[in-house]
Amino acid sequence: METQTFYTTVGSISFTLLGLWWVVVQGRESWRTNPSRRRMAYAVSLHFLLPGAMSILSLVAPDLGLLWRVTFATAGALGVIGASYVVRTLREEHDSPRIAQAIELIAIPIYALVAVIALVPELVNRLGIGLTALQAEAIILSILVFFGVQAAWILMIEPLRADAGAPQASVRAAPDEAARRLEGPRS
Repeated sequence: METQTFYTTVGSISFTLLGLWWVVVQGRESWRTNPSRRRMAYAVSLHFLLPGAMSILSLVAPDLGLLWRVTFATAGALGVIGASYVVRTLREEHDSPRIAQAIELIAIPIYALVAVIALVPELVNRLGIGLTALQAEAIILSILVFFGVQAAWILMIEPLRADAGAPQASVRAAPDEAARRLEGPRS
């Protein structure tokens, strides 16, 4: 597959998944009101936003290596920071899904690899695998989108719960809604 076609496809998929994820987040009030849940929802957004942005910006001037390299290095650094921040949040939340923490722990070195390849693209040539740096980055972006989908699924199917950090006024104002959140989804 041509690199341009690949990045066009990944960009479209990433932004579609980002929009769908925002719909899911909109339906989970606790993710908007609880700071730690908001950070986790944002981390999933990064798994779609960063590959989408990298894909689109790699298409702007594919022959201008500096543009994609700066874009990928910056996105890789932002991914490391975002995933690290969320790992800390997941460790603080004793009832958060452990698999979500594992996904973010795996994502940190993957984002770092994105930045390293962007900063030193010759590393790919030295490996002798027959790929250009932009092709190697394409494979890595696919892995990041995969982990983003996994994180979204894990958090999406997590049962609704009463959050310790949620504003108490909303629980008193809507006791039926609070009871539904405590009960979780119905079969």
